Amino acid sequence: TAPLHLKAASKGDVPTKRPPVLQAGVNTVTTLVENKKAQLVVTAHAVDPIELAAFLPVLCHKMGVPYYIIKGKARLECLVSLEDKGTLTKQVEAIRTDYNDRYDEICHHWGGNVLSPKAVAHIAKLEKARAKELATKLG
Repeated sequence: TAPLHLKAASKGDVPTKRPPVLQAGVNTVTTLVENKKAQLVVTAHAVDPIELAAFLPVLCHKMGVPYYIIKGKARLECLVSLEDKGTLTKQVEAIRTDYNDRYDEICHHWGGNVLSPKAVAHIAKLEKARAKELATKLG
């Protein structure tokens, strides 16, 4: 082996290319998504408590990372065992078109500022009572 000063003079430190690694844990995955280092986020639907992972789809959509909610933790093994990069790339593209690109379509828009008949009747009753009270005060 060469002395350290000869190694330093000949070539700088060249980082080695690390293989893709599967990361687990909400904090780790959140950090990777925020730094845009995650390529795919897969979560199980049966997370307990659900508040731990409820924000991940929104964060992934905001950062442009494909995400997928899979039914059951056992099905995660199917994606984990994919060693062929081409197959994984196809899965990522399918997930991106099915979920990320349809984000606005999938999100439900409830309401529309329309009151129910019961609420309308209650408001009418209150206004009628106010009008009656005002009429008794004035005359």
